[in-house]
Amino acid sequence: MSNLKKAMEWFRLSEKPSISSSTYCAVLQLCGELKSLQDGKEVHSVISCNDVQINGILGTRLVFMYVSCGELSQGRLVFDQVVNEKVFLWNLMINEYAKVEDFAECVYLFQKMLNAGIAADSYTFSCILKCFAASGSVKNGEWLHGYLLKLDLAACSCSVVNSLLSFYAKVGRVESARKLFDELPQRDVVSWNSMISGYVANGGSEEGLEVFKLMKTSERSVVSWTSMIQAYSRSGLLHDAIRLFHEMTSSGTKPDGRTISCILPACASLSALNMGRQIHCHVLRNGHHLSDDRHITNALVDMYIKCGALVLARSLFDTMIPSKDLVSWTVMIAGYGMHGFGKEAIRAFEEMRRDGIKPDGVSFISVLYACSHSGLVNEGWRFFNIMQKECKIEPSLEHYACMVDLLSRSGKLQMAYEFIKGMPIKPDATIWGALLCGCRIHHDVKLAERVAEHVFELEPENARYYVLLANIYAEAEKWEEVKELRVKIGRRGLKKHPGCSWIEVKGKVHVFVAKDGSHPEVRKIEALLRKVREGMKKEGFSPKLRYALMNGDDLEKEMALCGHSEKLAMGFGILNLPPGKTVRVMKNLRVCRDCHEMAKFMSKTTGREIILRDSNFFHHFKDGSCSCRGFW
Repeated sequence: MSNLKKAMEWFRLSEKPSISSSTYCAVLQLCGELKSLQDGKEVHSVISCNDVQINGILGTRLVFMYVSCGELSQGRLVFDQVVNEKVFLWNLMINEYAKVEDFAECVYLFQKMLNAGIAADSYTFSCILKCFAASGSVKNGEWLHGYLLKLDLAACSCSVVNSLLSFYAKVGRVESARKLFDELPQRDVVSWNSMISGYVANGGSEEGLEVFKLMKTSERSVVSWTSMIQAYSRSGLLHDAIRLFHEMTSSGTKPDGRTISCILPACASLSALNMGRQIHCHVLRNGHHLSDDRHITNALVDMYIKCGALVLARSLFDTMIPSKDLVSWTVMIAGYGMHGFGKEAIRAFEEMRRDGIKPDGVSFISVLYACSHSGLVNEGWRFFNIMQKECKIEPSLEHYACMVDLLSRSGKLQMAYEFIKGMPIKPDATIWGALLCGCRIHHDVKLAERVAEHVFELEPENARYYVLLANIYAEAEKWEEVKELRVKIGRRGLKKHPGCSWIEVKGKVHVFVAKDGSHPEVRKIEALLRKVREGMKKEGFSPKLRYALMNGDDLEKEMALCGHSEKLAMGFGILNLPPGKTVRVMKNLRVCRDCHEMAKFMSKTTGREIILRDSNFFHHFKDGSCSCRGFW
């Protein structure tokens, strides 16, 4: 029997007037830690019915219980009724509002706290600076800097100074960050990392490298290497992060667990499976016990999933007994979803619950995503209802986006439109964009035009949505509308990301861009693709000419389709990988239907598995069929 269950049984049997304040506090603490809202509300009800005075300590426990159970508004009601001069409770509320990105309320509480004469501590300052950085409040941050100078900045804790440094870097004031950095009497790892990350994130890679070199000559250790690798990885400079990791190991510096956790996401983003395997081997060779370090194991599982090696990911996941946590399960559920195995994702989700692990909002996003990409409409609705009714989790914009995506992909476009209209919170561009994607899949031009109005109003400078509507028009051969949209894109100065695909062969990454004839083997690739196309025609497959997205005759459209980057990468893989070897291709945009059909045919005629990862999904082509079953 759990401690909470025992405590609640004793609590219900006790004479209520005789229960002390410290007992109430202890039970509420348990309710908060175990996220048992129902029990916590029962205790609060007894407190109210027996006119127990809610003093500072009891009030703090009540607030803690409510916010820990996800009831921030109820916690705020208690907070406003409690007279508390302890900074801890104020910090708790500020931190909880920061978690839900209500930065205006964070600032309001901070100012109210100072006006009440309550002295802020290091935690308060660090938290409020993060709020200023996240909301881009430069003036507020500069005001707080001045306030700290009056308090004697030199006497402030290292965490506060580092938070100030990080604030300037994140709002683009790198010069101010560097001035503060140069004036620091002492610098720790976070100081160096904040400065390096600030330069790299704001386009100053060279300056970041100079600070890194300075760091190496002054704390020379695994810490300095890890800080730079992390800075590159977080800023999207993934190849540089991997290059630096190689330099680190070549220099004789041994990576630690934190280094491994920083480099694995870079491998995952690039789908660099061979590199990821090398790092896994390094971990095992150097005596890291994966069962003792969930963080590394979770990162490895995530890496294998995003590199298309789902079987390896599951094998590693199964070795984690009994150390799987919520993150472990969520990574695995999300992995099944992005590979198109919705039913397996549902089984993993239900297994997690049977193991006594309570799902959170992120794990529900993962299972809803899985339902969406497998066409499991009824199951998606079931989990959406479980989340609200059983788990008492209020849907966020991400949850609503998953539901709109689920309905849209399944062809229930009007239902998705009505669902958006009935939302209790204002839909963002992502939600309307999900419906716009559905309109493209199911060729509903009229609804697409209505939906696009909402998207353009919310994000008028996002080229992706203009391109999406232009493609809808092109597939419907509405060339005048396509021309008008392209003029609008040019007039606004918007830029479309060019489609590119890449494949790793013999440790080298080969990148292909649509209609790019610069690769040394492009003639061989084109000859192979022509041969494949001829074979498809003989078996009754006709090119999906609507996906050429151009106004021309059939021959011109067919030639344009053959130049799509994913076809070039797949062709290169077939020509250069050993017979039977899996072809793994990555693409930065969504794969088109014609390329999808050709990949199915190539997998059948070559006897190979082809794994294609596009901007948000994995396609496993084998024996002429695809794991997505048409839902992507």
